[in-house]
Amino acid sequence: MQDPGPRSRRPAGETRALMLDAAVERVKAEGLLLDYANIELEDLIRAAGVPRSTVFRIWPDRAAFVADLVRALFEADPGFDTGFDGETLQLIERALAESSDAASTPAGRQAALREVLRVAVAHNMASVEDTVAWSVYRTISAALSSGDAVPGGEGIRVQIAEIVERYLDRMAEVYRGLNAAFGLRMRAGLTEHDLAVAVIAMIDGMGDHRRINPAMIETPRTVALGEEDAREWHLAGIAVAGIYSAFTEAVDA
Repeated sequence: MQDPGPRSRRPAGETRALMLDAAVERVKAEGLLLDYANIELEDLIRAAGVPRSTVFRIWPDRAAFVADLVRALFEADPGFDTGFDGETLQLIERALAESSDAASTPAGRQAALREVLRVAVAHNMASVEDTVAWSVYRTISAALSSGDAVPGGEGIRVQIAEIVERYLDRMAEVYRGLNAAFGLRMRAGLTEHDLAVAVIAMIDGMGDHRRINPAMIETPRTVALGEEDAREWHLAGIAVAGIYSAFTEAVDA
């Protein structure tokens, strides 16, 4: 077998990819610690089998590496570019298809939209909890609130703000599609992006409370929000339905 040569000959692009892959796998297995203590460059260099000199040419310190790692962790999440995970998107499509007959009247469209939100939010709240992107987002948010304890704090703040903005743009597109499907428009002075901001802020807060008291958030509520019969709702679904109603109005209103 031909000798592949010393590690020092490994191209910088390959070294970069191997280091980020090793770090992503570690975060998937261990999570991202609040002070990034499990993201030590020397340790990852050994795990990735890459030349130390090349690593420090690419990333002069751990803060620079973590900034690239955060982006890689979000981009590794299949739901990041779509706004929802695949199963939630399928549930939305199914609910839209099943509601097509009822959506011939304004009241029917409102009921159909509530059903889409009911099934989509409940499923997404359960599925997102186990994703790497959500875990990293929670950790980074907590780390930023701790101030100087965060390596590269301001750089990470800018990075996470850019990533969240990309996610909000995806969600705004989802809401534009729902508005078109259900004959809705944003109320004067509001945009789909505003709607996305309001929803993610609510989800963030509810996620924090869920970690403190899961039953308070996860216990289903049976409620009738419109003319349709009472149905079982996730508390976040009720909140999203309320936000959606406040932010939008019927096109023919």
